[in-house]
Amino acid sequence: MKITILTNRDLASHIALSRLIKMLSQHSLSIFISEKVGTAASLPQSLQQLAVFEKQVIAESPLSFEDLAAKAGCNLQGFADLNNQVNSPAGLQRVMATEPDLILSIRFGLIIRDPLIAIPRYGVINLHSGLLPEYRGVMATFRAMINGDTEIGSTLHFIQDTGIDTGDILSIAKIPLQKTSSYLLNVLNLYSAGCQQLVSAVESLERNISLHGQPQQGRPGYYSFPTDQDLSEFAAQGHQLFDPAELEAIRALQG
Repeated sequence: MKITILTNRDLASHIALSRLIKMLSQHSLSIFISEKVGTAASLPQSLQQLAVFEKQVIAESPLSFEDLAAKAGCNLQGFADLNNQVNSPAGLQRVMATEPDLILSIRFGLIIRDPLIAIPRYGVINLHSGLLPEYRGVMATFRAMINGDTEIGSTLHFIQDTGIDTGDILSIAKIPLQKTSSYLLNVLNLYSAGCQQLVSAVESLERNISLHGQPQQGRPGYYSFPTDQDLSEFAAQGHQLFDPAELEAIRALQG
């Protein structure tokens, strides 16, 4: 099967991609990367520090994103040279050239529209690092921590239109929230089960089993990036966005 992966240049994506290129090695993979999520011009300082820490961990990893793509047998592609216009004629042509049977989205930072969604015969499947529909948007685990939840999870769902995290659900995987761990480590811990969700969907298609999602049930919630006030409340509850002391645990997740 020809599978095109849409991902983002962040640490969780790096870990997920490291796993998936092994788990999907029998397939023909193409990989596209976005450079950030959203359009926010400037984030609070603590979120900028988190981004710097993630970039440092990636830079010190044995394999870069480019190396991972090469290991998967393809070149890493993106849309930065198209002003991030993934839905432009040039962007669409770039994706169409990979002739995907299926598109997998993992933390991809650009909104895709109907013409791109229509390209793969099996559709577009997104792995969202939060429980839907309660935690649509970004940094779902941050919101779960600040809300005092005992579980976090990842939701595998179809992308059927331009709505953010609104598509029919294929599967949900939950894990306990580790209250003594940082936000970052809690997020990264989601991707062991999350990648298996993706692979299970691919295996079903390989066996000619159609994927049937279920409409989202319950009261939806949508969250954008935390404000300074949100971050202050998070810290007041004793939480950390990241902890350099967790580096060994992060390296273990990288494999």
